[in-house]
Amino acid sequence: MKSSTSKFILMLVVALIVFSACRPKELESTVMAVNSQSYDDALKHANDAVKAYPENAEAWYYLGFLSAEHTKDYAKMNEAFDKVLSLNPAQRVNLSGGTVAAKDAITQIRTGKFAENYNSGIKMIQDAQALTDDTQKKEKFAQARDKLQVASEIDPSRTEPYRPLAMANIFLGDTTKAEAALEQGLAKMPNDEMMVIASAEVYSMTGNFEKSEEMFKKALQINPNNSDAYQKLGMMESTRKNWDKANEYYTKAIEMDPDNADLAYNIGVSLYNQQKTDEAIPYFVKSLESEPDNEITFNILANCYVRTQTKVDEGIVFMEKATQMYPENATYWEYLAIMYGNK
Repeated sequence: MKSSTSKFILMLVVALIVFSACRPKELESTVMAVNSQSYDDALKHANDAVKAYPENAEAWYYLGFLSAEHTKDYAKMNEAFDKVLSLNPAQRVNLSGGTVAAKDAITQIRTGKFAENYNSGIKMIQDAQALTDDTQKKEKFAQARDKLQVASEIDPSRTEPYRPLAMANIFLGDTTKAEAALEQGLAKMPNDEMMVIASAEVYSMTGNFEKSEEMFKKALQINPNNSDAYQKLGMMESTRKNWDKANEYYTKAIEMDPDNADLAYNIGVSLYNQQKTDEAIPYFVKSLESEPDNEITFNILANCYVRTQTKVDEGIVFMEKATQMYPENATYWEYLAIMYGNK
């Protein structure tokens, strides 16, 4: 038994010696420096190795590894790793004390570095939103932006960072970078519904309403049942005072989301502005069900009821309630008197 174990150890040592002996001098120096954590020396040797042996996948791997772990130069990391994958993805390399195929090592490194920066960036955005001090909030958003930017550089194929990156840039007042982040995401996933919606909202925030409208309509091409897109298009048409078109969008939206109080309010406002007060009443009533103390909605609904000829009894009940809730509002008492007179 001891003899067999000794033979196995001897064979392993011989194999390692042979494996090391196959390496060029520059590459062997790189590996030794990495193992001793002499990363400056390792990086120098790795650069020498890829220059001397540009077709050596292992040399490129260590250059990528050191670019990730030591210099944080993720563009160079990706350049080196892509070279490895094009040369020999099955090349055995060292990682975390063991040897694995280069493609598996590269996946582990990229995934780990991406998750570290992306998760940190998302957490920082959440922390920033909870802050009340504007200076601290801005600093935290800036930190989040930097982390998310790094995540996007580590793995450019991943689209997750682009939406929160745009959000961070919007808060920091850099709308150009916000748009650029979303355009990068859309270039990779042009039919990603959430990405399209996010870009539409960013364009709206930056005042590019034509582009915003285009993207909301694109979202509806991807998903015709997106009630939020219909609502946003309705709001845009309301801003333009295109009330008929606004109602068309709002009606489609509320068919899909009948319990949305904000949407009901928007439809009510659109109808009210078209002097369609009787049609507006049920939408304002619905809105008040969710926000019964909203005095703005109370005022508009009171204005609707005082003009109605068909909902007088309903209006009296409402105005009785309004005078109880706001007894110092003389207008409500006046409206109540008018409605009793119309009865």
